[in-house]
Amino acid sequence: MALVAGVAVIVAYAALAAWSGSLSPLARGPLLDGLGPLNYRWVSPPPELAATNQEPSSGRFDLPLLEGGVGTQVVFTSDSQVTVVIDDGSIGTAPKQRSVELLVEPLDPAELAPLGGDLAAFGNAVRFSATYRPSRDRIADLDRPIQVILVYPATSTLHANAHEMLFSRDGGSWEALETTDSPGQQQAEAEVPGLGYVLIAGVPAPPPPSPTGTEEGGTPPVAVALLVAAGVVFLIGVGLLLRGRSR
Repeated sequence: MALVAGVAVIVAYAALAAWSGSLSPLARGPLLDGLGPLNYRWVSPPPELAATNQEPSSGRFDLPLLEGGVGTQVVFTSDSQVTVVIDDGSIGTAPKQRSVELLVEPLDPAELAPLGGDLAAFGNAVRFSATYRPSRDRIADLDRPIQVILVYPATSTLHANAHEMLFSRDGGSWEALETTDSPGQQQAEAEVPGLGYVLIAGVPAPPPPSPTGTEEGGTPPVAVALLVAAGVVFLIGVGLLLRGRSR
């Protein structure tokens, strides 16, 4: 009986997780990662964080070339601060080439052009470049946009009510991209039109009191509640399964 109950509870967990994910694409992260502040890795950390800062990860990804170019896939740096969703044909084929090497490099935003206005960079800038293999010929640009998700920091001295992703082809001027911001998960997503540089920007503001709701673009409160409930249900189900097998 406990075995049957355990299976039923885990099925309920899966349903809750699927429902919460359908409410917000950025609500689909691992349940047990926690909801606290992220331990962000800076290229050039604020002085108060320098002692504990870890170097951010770069990424070097080999993308096989198919008949129509690179295929659909998702790649991310080992520290999970940069995720790239690549669609079919984002980079086209070339004669005698087998693959594309995509390079993802975190940079200090101070090395690039100022953002202008009251905007400040939140975290690292990221440079995307690509070359064909085996020729090592540089790829000038994308044939189709890619989806990029960046994690950004939130500290006692760096907070904004809204964040947006900026893009620059050469690091000399910036354009704002249509951005999905998820403050609760400290990450933002945008469609990036080409190779070059991206970063998260915002207008610094004093940290707000603990919110009871959600900012526009964030994870809805009901999705958070469902995620928590799903995690509890899952743990109960596992316990019932183990209890049933021990009899």
